[in-house]
Amino acid sequence: MFSVVIPLYNKEDCVLKTLNSVLGQSYGDFEVVIVDDGSTDNTEDLFSEIISEDNSFPIIYKRVENGGKHRAVNKGVELATGELFFIVDSDDILPDDALETIV
Repeated sequence: MFSVVIPLYNKEDCVLKTLNSVLGQSYGDFEVVIVDDGSTDNTEDLFSEIISEDNSFPIIYKRVENGGKHRAVNKGVELATGELFFIVDSDDILPDDALETIV
């Protein structure tokens, strides 16, 4: 299983496109780990709503004190349970076969 880690800071305006590109993967054995690096926008509310929905994949959301991307990535590694680890920036769009290609 993949752990797809998305570190972010104040990206409520674009992270849904990133998340949707992850959810549209042809390879389906993954979890999504969102590490919010102390956002001051509505990112936390956005993910509270997303997590409350019926998702076909696990989503882990963790808000941490702002410390920079490297600390957010390290927290994502700590939270991840997958065998493989994949970092996706919060404004990236993945091709539909990205995880399958890696496998």
